[in-house]
Amino acid sequence: MPRVYRSPTMGDAHVLIAEVTALGHADLLVRKVSTWGLATRPWLWYMADKQDANIYAHFCSIGMAQLRVCYVATYGQAGWITKDHPCRRLFS
Repeated sequence: MPRVYRSPTMGDAHVLIAEVTALGHADLLVRKVSTWGLATRPWLWYMADKQDANIYAHFCSIGMAQLRVCYVATYGQAGWITKDHPCRRLFS
């Protein structure tokens, strides 16, 4: 499951992500978790170091992004908004 590394360069990234604040603008509602073991679903992200990550993400503007995410406070809110999004298989 997602162990995400925040890549400083676009060339190193698997996916380009925009962080949005409005739930209605997001493709994926993400809940950050504090340990690797809690990242059991595609919408539960553990922010990892480069050597431990399985997804390298570069965070950029909405216009350049392939995926828009909004961080939520509860596990119940997290999940895919856009059910047929092309990036779904990357996070499964």
